[in-house]
Amino acid sequence: MKLQGPRLTLTALGADELEAIPWPPEDEDARELFVRRLRADPGARGFWAWAATLEDGTQIGSGGFGGRPNEKRRLTVGYGVREEYRNRGLATELLTLLAEWGLAHAEVDVVRATIRPDNAPSIRVAEKVGFILTGERVQDDEHGELLVFERRI
Repeated sequence: MKLQGPRLTLTALGADELEAIPWPPEDEDARELFVRRLRADPGARGFWAWAATLEDGTQIGSGGFGGRPNEKRRLTVGYGVREEYRNRGLATELLTLLAEWGLAHAEVDVVRATIRPDNAPSIRVAEKVGFILTGERVQDDEHGELLVFERRI
């Protein structure tokens, strides 16, 4: 499964592809979790990890969701672009493609992003893509307090 933007191609990864691609060492636990979940539910491809590549095949980042929609009809999205490809609008394109894909599913009403308050670039990206700060904050063991942004259908 692929999503095409003006400059990026997003490819939904299955467990085998996810194991084979370069992955940030600090996120290795997440990759292992995604692989386990995809092996248990191969039909959930697209609800976990997507690789973002340029036309020449260069992987510039990744994004995805934390699994299938929950009982609140919500997906939680995450995204990242390698440092050398930042400040070019690629994160905006990546998040746009993911949010639109998620919201196109009948069982999804909301795509949520949780962002550290000190991550101004990511906050700007979310706002550009139409995410709105809810005023809610959540605690994360790894990242501390996170701001909640949502985009609705």
